[in-house]
Amino acid sequence: MTIINFKVDEKKKKRIEEITKLKGYKSVSDFIRQIIEKEMDLQNKIDEFLERNPPLDKKEIDIPDYIPDGKYLGISRNSIVAIGDSAQEVASILAEKFPDSASGIIHKGHETETIDFMFSIFTLEDSKWYHQYNYKNNYYPLIPFSMPFNEVEKTFIGLIDTGATISAVDKKIIEEYEIEEVEKKEVFTANGIVKVPVYKSLFRYEGNSIQLEFISTDIIGDFTFHALLGKNFIDKFNILLLGKEKLLGIQKV
Repeated sequence: MTIINFKVDEKKKKRIEEITKLKGYKSVSDFIRQIIEKEMDLQNKIDEFLERNPPLDKKEIDIPDYIPDGKYLGISRNSIVAIGDSAQEVASILAEKFPDSASGIIHKGHETETIDFMFSIFTLEDSKWYHQYNYKNNYYPLIPFSMPFNEVEKTFIGLIDTGATISAVDKKIIEEYEIEEVEKKEVFTANGIVKVPVYKSLFRYEGNSIQLEFISTDIIGDFTFHALLGKNFIDKFNILLLGKEKLLGIQKV
C-alpha cells in the first residue's frame, strides 16, 4: 500500500475533521480516501461514456452534397442519424431513438450561425449520462421524458431549467391533449407576479413516474423543445452538469 502525505492549513484541517465526524466516517484518512475514490470513479465514468459516445466534432462528420442546404441534421457518434426540416423535428428523433449517444444538431449551410439562449452531492450509482445538445455552438442540457394520454405514451424533450421552481409545458401540448387546469397560482416572472393556471400530469423518466404540477408557456424558435423542467422535477434527482465535458448526469434520489 502506498502512503500519500499532504499539507493543509489549520482552518481546512478543522473543517475536514468536522465533516468526518458529521458524515460518520471512521477517520480523516477514511474520509479522504473515499473522496479520492469517488473523484476517480467519476472520471472513469466520464471517460467510458465519451469513448462509447464521442462528442460532436464537425471535422469528423461527412455531410453528403445531396442533402439540401437548410436541412437540420441530427448527430450521434459523429454520424448523421436524422434529417428534418426543423431542429425540433430532429431533436424529437434523437430523443426517442438515440437518447444516450445524441450529441447535437447541425443546420446545413448555416453552420456558423449563433443563437443566444436565456432561461432562467452526486454519486455514480444508477446514474444516466447524456451529451448536452450542441446546436449552433451552444449547449443545451436536454433529456427525454414521456407523458401518458388515454393509455398512449408520448415522448417529449425537456430542458433542465435550474432557475425555475415549477416546470412549464408548451401550451400546444396542453391544448392538443386537453390537459385540464387544477388550480390557479401566483408565479413570479420577469414581468412581476402573475396568477396563472396550473396543470398536473404524470411525467415518466427512466422508469420513474412523477406526478408533477406545471404551467403553460410558449416555446418558440427554430430550436425548440417541449418543456422546461424546473425544480419540482429536478429535486427528484441528483443532477450534475459538466461544463468542460459538455455532459449531463442524472440520478434518481
